[in-house]
Amino acid sequence: MTPTRLCIVARPMSRLWTTRTMLLTATLVVAVTSLGSVGCTELDGRNGNRQGNRLFREMQFIDAAGEYEKALTLVEDPIIHYNAGLAYSKIAKGADKVVLLGEQSDDVCARIPGVKPVDSRVCVKAGDRRYNACDDKDVCASSYTCKQTKLCALESGAIAELATDHFQKWLKSNPKDDDTRKQMTQVWIDASKFDLAIKYWEEQLAAKPNDAEVMGNLAGINLKAGDWRKSIEWYTKVAEVATDPGNKVGAYQFIGNVAWSKLNSKSLSPQDSVELADLGIGALQKAAELAPKNPKLFGLQASILNFRSLVHGASWAAAIDRASAQDLQKASRVIAEEAKKLQGTDPSTPAPGAPAPDAGKPASPPMSGGPAEKAGG
Repeated sequence: MTPTRLCIVARPMSRLWTTRTMLLTATLVVAVTSLGSVGCTELDGRNGNRQGNRLFREMQFIDAAGEYEKALTLVEDPIIHYNAGLAYSKIAKGADKVVLLGEQSDDVCARIPGVKPVDSRVCVKAGDRRYNACDDKDVCASSYTCKQTKLCALESGAIAELATDHFQKWLKSNPKDDDTRKQMTQVWIDASKFDLAIKYWEEQLAAKPNDAEVMGNLAGINLKAGDWRKSIEWYTKVAEVATDPGNKVGAYQFIGNVAWSKLNSKSLSPQDSVELADLGIGALQKAAELAPKNPKLFGLQASILNFRSLVHGASWAAAIDRASAQDLQKASRVIAEEAKKLQGTDPSTPAPGAPAPDAGKPASPPMSGGPAEKAGG
């Protein structure tokens, strides 16, 4: 018979034992055995979570993920799901297409789901999970050994899916945790899973119609995905639903930033460049009507007009664009000087061709947090 493990606290007992006392005590031990085994399992799970947190802080993210996965087989806890999601997000960020996780005999290969076997000749070092290929002469860096070995691996996209699955389980219990929602979105973006990110935020918008922040996230994700038209469409909707003039101006300026950034990349066709420039200038003109003392709006228009003049080439349209850009640049300087006199400061004024403010992107915080932020147990 398998021995039973008890998680109980010893207490001093009376030395006066009767037959009835012994029978009652035996019944109690059976009950405690049943409850104690459950308590021990949960305790082991929480100890595994703490072990994972220690490994995470030591930046051993693969081993940390393995500990969290093991802990989740013992106790179902949203906090452990969050920690696992964070560990997987660290593994996926900047990873190669296929991530080598460990040798087949390592615990992580049994604990992390979905791994695939890989037979490879790599540089191996005890306690190190950087499995770089051996060079042509089977030579590795000092302290590493070239070895033909069986490894377990996962594609970076699959690791990203593990991260987001765990984050979503945390969010089911903590639906108001917007920071984790944005972290999850960043995982999708880093893995180029833009369709999943867009689908998720469209579902959020369906639950919160006309939510400016959600639409702003959709604008940024579409821009990251390379669909500037859809991005501008969303930023336009943000401007339309904004009730605060400052927020409305900000949304229109984001459109100008998108236009400047894409035109500056010189990656568009002439037809697309003109279309994008027109959209950017139109949005900035609306913003300038609301904030006529903002020099950046005029300077940014001048920059976009100069880009458009290059597309027009040697034509009257190009000459008109250049002249208009000069007028806007002058207006920007005058407004900036007036502001300087009134405030005693010199506000930043982008000149034509100068870098524009950062183009719109999803409001995702840097994924630099650790499991200690939500660690429990």
